Amino acid sequence: MTRTVEEKNQWDMQAYGCRAAAIDNALQDYRDPLMLAASMLSDAQEFISGEYGQPDTETARQFMNRAKYIMFKMMKDNQDATA
Repeated sequence: MTRTVEEKNQWDMQAYGCRAAAIDNALQDYRDPLMLAASMLSDAQEFISGEYGQPDTETARQFMNRAKYIMFKMMKDNQDATA
């Protein structure tokens, strides 16, 4: 099933808290995308811990999804490069 642009944007917002294009843009500023993914996972830990207030599992979930997006993108890029 093909999604419309609006449906894709809505999905991105609930999954990542931003559009996937924003993650792609952020990747352009990093030499090592895995470091960005690791940073996002650290941010997720902070939101789960509640160290700075109430735990925010929804935001933590979105940070984890952003990190997974980066890792899956890197895996696909590596597959494409070796194909």
